[in-house]
Amino acid sequence: MKKPNVIIILADDLGYGDVSCFNPESKIRTENLDALAAEGMKFTDSHATSAVCTPSRYGLLTGR
Repeated sequence: MKKPNVIIILADDLGYGDVSCFNPESKIRTENLDALAAEGMKFTDSHATSAVCTPSRYGLLTGR
């Protein structure tokens, strides 16, 4: 069985509508993210542990 490739991108101050594959009228051009989304899956339901990415990054790095 082939294992999936998973990419996790943590970014501060990046909103759902900032990435142009989710919002074609976005003022930010995200061509590389758009290409990744076109070749793979787009997830539209996610949750964060905090308003900043530090707690999420800590959890991913430590497993806590």
